[in-house]
Amino acid sequence: MADGSLSQFKATLARKIERNQKRQARSDRNSSSYKSSGSKPEYNFPKLSESELEILKSDIRKKAKSHRKKELITIAIFFIIVTLIILYLI
Repeated sequence: MADGSLSQFKATLARKIERNQKRQARSDRNSSSYKSSGSKPEYNFPKLSESELEILKSDIRKKAKSHRKKELITIAIFFIIVTLIILYLI
């Protein structure tokens, strides 16, 4: 059984290398259509002044804070209901 184990290992290694090369060639062929010419995309974001930027930041913070409050209230109600169910069953 020890006879040929090295040759079998070498054959397995060669097949693995061949599969990896095929896979790499396939991915290179597919990804070439997605590559751009090296230019960066241009976005048309409006330029904001400092005051407009601060207003936008505060608005985002208010929305995040209210969202966080809603999540906490939902979690608290869920735990209260689960606790009441457990106490009822005991």
